[in-house]
Amino acid sequence: MIIVVSDVHLGYEKSDKKNFEDFITNYVSEITSRNDCFILLGDIFDFWRKKNLDCFLRSDAILKKILSLDAKIYYVVGNHDYYMLKLMRRFEEYEAFEIRKHLRLNKEGIPLLFIHGYELDVFVNYEPMTLWEYEKISEELCGTRNLAGKIMSELWGLKRKIKRPPGKRKSWTRGKRFSLLKVDDMGIIEKFALSAGKNILLGMKRNEKLIFGHTHRPFLSEDTANTGSWVKDALPEYEIDTYIKIEDKEIKLNKWENGREREIKTCIVE
Repeated sequence: MIIVVSDVHLGYEKSDKKNFEDFITNYVSEITSRNDCFILLGDIFDFWRKKNLDCFLRSDAILKKILSLDAKIYYVVGNHDYYMLKLMRRFEEYEAFEIRKHLRLNKEGIPLLFIHGYELDVFVNYEPMTLWEYEKISEELCGTRNLAGKIMSELWGLKRKIKRPPGKRKSWTRGKRFSLLKVDDMGIIEKFALSAGKNILLGMKRNEKLIFGHTHRPFLSEDTANTGSWVKDALPEYEIDTYIKIEDKEIKLNKWENGREREIKTCIVE
């Protein structure tokens, strides 16, 4: 079994921290064993909005529960917690999590690629900025001691919610000023994630399934899934407190609600 969560944004006041702790305590810890995987798919912490130490201290109870799990834990970094890679580089043997930029697994004959999803955002919305440049900015924002990262986060939230007619929007091109107010940037990311183009730009293997987060908009198709978020500022048409569960040749998009699992959608892998 594989359980995948992303975009909890611990440290952010709108994180549904209480429900996430209940999910870890009364679900993940109960149903997982040493043969299972628990994947933290980025933006688990929000180092842009809070000091790194604040995020850890405020999430101490959750961290203790995660670290006590029997399951194998992978941590795939997002843009808001890119700093986690530095932790791994500081020690020759880092044992808390297996921290990566991306993760490939083959479970029950299902080839899977896990990324946070900021990679798709860069390809779709920020060219000609390179992925390396975006990652460098993300890492620096993780150490801005609250203010700059919070401003950037609020602007990103504004960008998600404000729509402008296509004729009036601007894109980031050489020699032009970048506009934060684009038409449904997250929707464009989803469209790209469902296209064959993602296989080329991400270097995906044949028949590999893509699991990502970042957009806070959960969905599930035959070969692509988005984990959603645990943040209460999501647009009203999207579920929150969602996760992906992979077991017995099935990929499920589920929601943790009122202390129990609610299935949203299931895809059977042939």
